[in-house]
Amino acid sequence: MKKSVLIVEDDEVQQKLLKKLVLEVNGDAAVYTAGSLNPAYKILLEKTIDAFLVDIILDTKKPGDTSGIRLVEKIRTIPKYMFTPVLFISALEDATKYTYTDLNCLGYVEKPFSLERVKKLVEKALYFSTYKENDASYCFRKEGILYPVKVRDILYMSNANHQLNVYLANGSRMTFPYKTCRQLLEEVDTSCLFQCNRGTIINKDYILNLDVRNRYITMKGTMDKVEIGITFRKNVLAEYGL
Repeated sequence: MKKSVLIVEDDEVQQKLLKKLVLEVNGDAAVYTAGSLNPAYKILLEKTIDAFLVDIILDTKKPGDTSGIRLVEKIRTIPKYMFTPVLFISALEDATKYTYTDLNCLGYVEKPFSLERVKKLVEKALYFSTYKENDASYCFRKEGILYPVKVRDILYMSNANHQLNVYLANGSRMTFPYKTCRQLLEEVDTSCLFQCNRGTIINKDYILNLDVRNRYITMKGTMDKVEIGITFRKNVLAEYGL
């Protein structure tokens, strides 16, 4: 499954080097880069990131800057990113204990960093995200009762008539109270789900074929065809590098 990595580093040379190292570990990875907080936050909200590489000092002109730590503090408040692997890269030494204990980072690399150490940590982070994702579950709520469902069992989810329909790989359907696609994607910690129209989220692992011209997706194990919304066409193509 294609992995997504976000590198947050203000130095463009270091940014390009880190991207190169990530691609050496996983050549199919989608690598996003940002040099400051706002662009980084925009990316992590719009995409589902499997691993973060974050420089602690993002504003070298500001004395005592630790904006990278502030970013990860915000990341940890988003349900789907509570346990996503974070690698800190910085020249700071005294921040190590805090990043490990309070922010649950997977690794910490001091500058100037060892290329091999970074690659090993990236490999570890992507392995961890794969292991976690394969067993990911989401709890739907209905009339005060929780219904846990394995994400790998979901074909697609669609909002219609003020209710959420969850179509499963075994051919069954479950219905729950309406919840926006944005809410679902923020709460479900996995990169296999993405939104293809205003009210529908599909599981990429169950796509049989993609008809870009006629704007629909055929899912495996069913005759259902899911529409690709006009405003979502670009995002769908980007998911497959088209």
